[in-house]
Amino acid sequence: MSDIFTLMLRLEGPMQSWGYRSRFDYRDTALEPTRSGVIGLVCAAMGIARGEDISRFDAISRMGVRVEREGKVERDYHTALNVIKADGSGTDTVVSLRDYLADASFTIGLESNKRDLLDEIAKALLSPIWTLFLGRKAFPLAVPPIIEPTNPVKPGMLEEHLLNGESNSRVILESLDGERTQHDSPLCFGERRFKPRRMTVKFVPASINP
Repeated sequence: MSDIFTLMLRLEGPMQSWGYRSRFDYRDTALEPTRSGVIGLVCAAMGIARGEDISRFDAISRMGVRVEREGKVERDYHTALNVIKADGSGTDTVVSLRDYLADASFTIGLESNKRDLLDEIAKALLSPIWTLFLGRKAFPLAVPPIIEPTNPVKPGMLEEHLLNGESNSRVILESLDGERTQHDSPLCFGERRFKPRRMTVKFVPASINP
């Protein structure tokens, strides 16, 4: 039996936001869930507060995402009144820009050789301690995150479970030699410390009828 296991999740909702390079008054979103966003979701389910130790999740060796439905990037404009100026000379009105994905759906795979950790995560997501949301508190999930409640953790690597969906679906896999780098692997949420991870993009092969 394989000593590698994958926990399968579904993240779907009318609005999602997966920021990883936001600065000052602009809040961006990636086109698919980030590792920090997924780990944050898991922390909410397990009741792990911001600033608490999250090193246990280092045992998640890789994360993968299959795009079931590409979202459309939309933008909100938020106005905040009476914001204190940096020099303390008074207040000002600040407009911030916040991007989000509309009507997107993703299948997530979390790969590890620690089945007990994946089982613990699945149990928490089935009965979360805190409310779950898709990147921002105003963005709830449209469907439960565990795809198969009776069999959420499966033997095998990410590729075995993510490269078998709808033909030509985009799949993003963590890979040491990946061509894309994203600074979204969390070290500490309280101090907002992250490290980079490398990813490669593949596509579900078209099915061949006999």
